This record gives sequence, structure tokens and C-alpha cells, in this order.
Amino acid sequence: MKRFFSLVLTCVMLLCLATGCGGGKDDSAQTPPPADNSGSSAPAAGDSSGEAWKPEKTINIYMTHGAGGDTDYMGRQLATALEGVLGVSVVVTNVTGSNGATCMQQYKDGETDGYTLIATNTAALNGNEATSMVDFGYDAFEPVAVYGIQSGENIVVPADAPYDDLQGLLDASKANPGQIRYGISTGGGVYIQACVLTNLGGAQFNIIDAGDGAARLTALLGGEVDATSLPYSTAADYIENGQLKSLCTCLSKAPDLLPDQKSASETIPELQIDTEYVVLAPKGTPANIVSALNAAILEATSTDSWKTMVNEYCLQNPFVLNVEDTVANLKNQRDLFQSFVPFL
Repeated sequence: MKRFFSLVLTCVMLLCLATGCGGGKDDSAQTPPPADNSGSSAPAAGDSSGEAWKPEKTINIYMTHGAGGDTDYMGRQLATALEGVLGVSVVVTNVTGSNGATCMQQYKDGETDGYTLIATNTAALNGNEATSMVDFGYDAFEPVAVYGIQSGENIVVPADAPYDDLQGLLDASKANPGQIRYGISTGGGVYIQACVLTNLGGAQFNIIDAGDGAARLTALLGGEVDATSLPYSTAADYIENGQLKSLCTCLSKAPDLLPDQKSASETIPELQIDTEYVVLAPKGTPANIVSALNAAILEATSTDSWKTMVNEYCLQNPFVLNVEDTVANLKNQRDLFQSFVPFL
């Protein structure tokens, strides 16, 4: 019996030596890799096995604004570009209402598998929160990417209007209180703009909710409103053919390719609204999926064709941010819109 136990003990010792005495090999395999301090602002696009996330079915982008407007146009351009990068269909569906609040409320807690995205603009995202149309902001989502700057909300009037600049419009409204009908979209950047014009510029408009950019253009051309704010890209053809004229841009600076535009801040310093285009994912979407989607957007918007489109439509140069810079940008935008709250 002693000889038997001695033999067993010898086998056990030999086994321990062969396996590194207690499974040290397995412990090493479970040790997490060192943190990546390379300076990359976006998390690595991989799952727990280190494989990059790649979509395998249709990605749905829910658009907060109606067809024909600049936010819809840019979202559809992005969807087309992404299809070439990701190799799957990217479908845009318009879910309109309440300046984008309907869509954002409906999908902010949607599926978190990377196949549900929301496309909107920062004026709607931050404006709806500032005006209390919704009780959430950008941090109710997982920001994916800011992917462009609007050509600028321009204060636009019929070409035969008797004023040629913002001060002239303000003076006319004061001389005729309630007679100049100013078209807005309740809750967002254009509504906030109208409040600033009223409370800081002394305007005495008849404020009318005329819908989003495409609807406001129709209302202005049809004589339903006398003035409104429109993305320059939406109004450009009508300005160039002499039906409308722009009094000023509300951007903090004129578009890159239209540097001589007058700025609203020359008359009302506080009136500076830089509307940007942004893609969001539902809260809880894993960081590796967000990172992979951001990388795809960066690639899709790095082409010459994208630059040409942005130059021609937005009159801007391409402006696309990684995940970290997108979050920082949205925070800055939110702070700006919160500064407007006392004037609302």
C-alpha cells in the first residue's frame, strides 16, 4: 500500500510540474490586457474576443425631420455613403413631429444592437431640451458622430421686402406691432432665435408655427409668413433666382465658402447658432459598436465626392468628429442653448 501511495504522489508531482503548478497558464490567460494609452479618442471596435463589430443586416436610421429639409438631405447622403463602407443596406425612415422630439422620444430607448440609429441636428436636440419640450438631452443617447455643419440658419424674406438687413426688419416690426408674421418651428433653434429677436432685439412679430425648414419655405413663398429662418441650402435656389433675399446668417461665423454674409451677431451679439448634423444611438449601445459606427462614418465622409457635396450643399468644408470630440461638442452646444433659457 505504501508503494502504491508513493507511486500516486510521484504522478501528482510530475503533473504539477507539467501544468505550471496550479494552473498558472489559465490565470495568465484571464489577465486583462493593459489599457490602451495611445491617445485614441474612441474605444477599440472589438468585442470580448477582440473581433471588430461588423453589421450583418440592414441598419435603420430614424430621421427626426421631414423629407426635403437639410437634416433629411444630409442624413440620406450619409446613409448612401455608409452602404459603400459597411456592405449592408442603410435605410432612412422619417419620423416627424415636435421639431424632432417625437422621433427622439420614440427611439432613445430602442434596440442597442447597432441596427437602430437616430439622425438629427444639434439645434433640435439641444433646443427641445432648453425649451422643455422634452426632459432629456444628448446624454440620453450614445452619441456616434457629428458629421457636418449646416450652411447656416438665415433670416430670409421676400425679395421685395422693404428691408435689407436684420436691423431694418426689427425696426419695421416695432413700427407695425404684430403685423409681420414670423414663421418658426416650435421648440428648436428657430423658436429660440425668435425669442432672442423678441427679448434682446425688441422685435414685435406675430409668431407663427410654420413647421420644419421645408414647410417654412413653402409658407414664405406662399405668402403665409412674411419672414422666417431657413438653412441657406434650403433657400439658395430662391435667393439666386430673385424670389427671396437673406438678411443675415445666424452662424457664429459665415460659411467657409460664403464668407461675406452678414451676421446676426453684428446686431444682437448673443444670437449665434451653429447647427450641426449628428448621429445618435439608443442609450446602452455597446462602446465597441459605437466606435465601429463612428469609424465607418469617418471613412464614408473622407472621400472627394463627400467633400464636393458638402461644399456645394452646405457651403462648408467637411466637419466630422470622432466619438470623444462629438461628446465634447454636444456638451458645448448644450451649454450654449441653456444660456438662452432666460430669454425664452
